[in-house]
Amino acid sequence: MIHASSFWKDDLLKLANKLERRLIQTRWSEKSFFAVEKEIFLGFYSIRKLIESNKVSKSVAQKMYKIHEFPSQGKLELITNNFKSEQYDFNRAREAKISIALLCNQFIHSHYFLPFFPTGKSLLGFFICSDHRKKTGIYLITIFDIVSIYRLVGNNYPNNYRAMRHANGKTSTHVE
Repeated sequence: MIHASSFWKDDLLKLANKLERRLIQTRWSEKSFFAVEKEIFLGFYSIRKLIESNKVSKSVAQKMYKIHEFPSQGKLELITNNFKSEQYDFNRAREAKISIALLCNQFIHSHYFLPFFPTGKSLLGFFICSDHRKKTGIYLITIFDIVSIYRLVGNNYPNNYRAMRHANGKTSTHVE
């Protein structure tokens, strides 16, 4: 459990700034790829820990983001996790809505995590899908959305916390 969320949230804000600078980066070494991958995975892991520790309001955790989804073409190779472009129909993008909490799981449990370089030099976002999701489609999320999520969570300091014990003995919490 996280007790002092400000340290975690401050790091998210720093990661947002680093990612934003990556939009203008045009030279990518192996170390650059490693660094951005780490920034993404640590950021979304941090967000999930903050959500699970009730350090983020429910409205933020459940905020929906519109991202692109490309449907599976049913050509998955279950033996390997090597990505092949014919597995998904990249000509049939559709809008998908996904909450921040569910998006965290797509990254944390990712089967595919691929940077998206539409011009060949500038990183615009990532293709991502979890082990569970790979059978139905793959998501494309932009760095703009990731930066927005990091900043939203990093600046969210709920001021109202309610815990209730129900008749069956279970407890529930509500953070706003």
